[in-house]
Amino acid sequence: MTTTTTTTTTTNHETIARKMTAEFYDLPKHIRTASSGIIWTGKSPVNGQEIMAIVSGLKTASDNDKTGPMAQVDILVADEHPIEAIKTGADEAVCGACPLRPDRLGKRVCYVNLGFGPASKFRASVRGSYEMITPYQLGVILAYRNRGVRFGSYGDPAMLPYEVAETILRVSGVKHTSYTHQWMEPWFDARHLSYSMASVDAVNTVSKLLAIHPNARYYMLVDSYDALPENTIACPSKSDRRNADDKRQVTCADCGLCAGTTRQAKNIAIVEGS
Repeated sequence: MTTTTTTTTTTNHETIARKMTAEFYDLPKHIRTASSGIIWTGKSPVNGQEIMAIVSGLKTASDNDKTGPMAQVDILVADEHPIEAIKTGADEAVCGACPLRPDRLGKRVCYVNLGFGPASKFRASVRGSYEMITPYQLGVILAYRNRGVRFGSYGDPAMLPYEVAETILRVSGVKHTSYTHQWMEPWFDARHLSYSMASVDAVNTVSKLLAIHPNARYYMLVDSYDALPENTIACPSKSDRRNADDKRQVTCADCGLCAGTTRQAKNIAIVEGS
């Protein structure tokens, strides 16, 4: 029975691999050779401002030490440089009421370096450098390259229609990570929690989350891994646990636990910077 099951599983995997290879080479050449592209444009559910989602890392693996070789999806204001958007408050269109945005004194807690990836992607979009890649096409590319995807390298994935991520993940079948701070908003589509972790903090607490979305999995910043809440584990990726080549023993690309309720797993806690 075991031999038959193993043979059947192997055959199924081979069939899927052949199908993905065929679909990949059916894509227009300029799509299958693209290293990045715009996968969606539309209006923010927060304020109706035009926003866009850009994927990168389709050919060259990300050099992000923690995430490892994952494609990265940024959600950006379409017509304003991300650094300017921070100053004017236009970033609300892609970040919503995230507590890591600048406070009334202008202090910004968010770890994303806007002058690097987001700024570069915005400038490229202004130059018209990007191909338009549909979510289905992106799913085919990720499946063919066996590359995971990180939703929300900058910006909140819940600003996109649920169907964008659903299509990408259904077609590709690859590991992913995703986090959203928007779960308390009246316009929030709870289906995002099927693939996204709910980000919780001192204001938007675990108890508030579970009162609204009792089945959600969450991701939380903590000061220490001592005395974590029940049903919560420390992030497996640790900066002080490295291989001989100085790469992390576990990256997000390896792990894939931060994937909402698609993974039957415990909640995740992380010490910032670890």
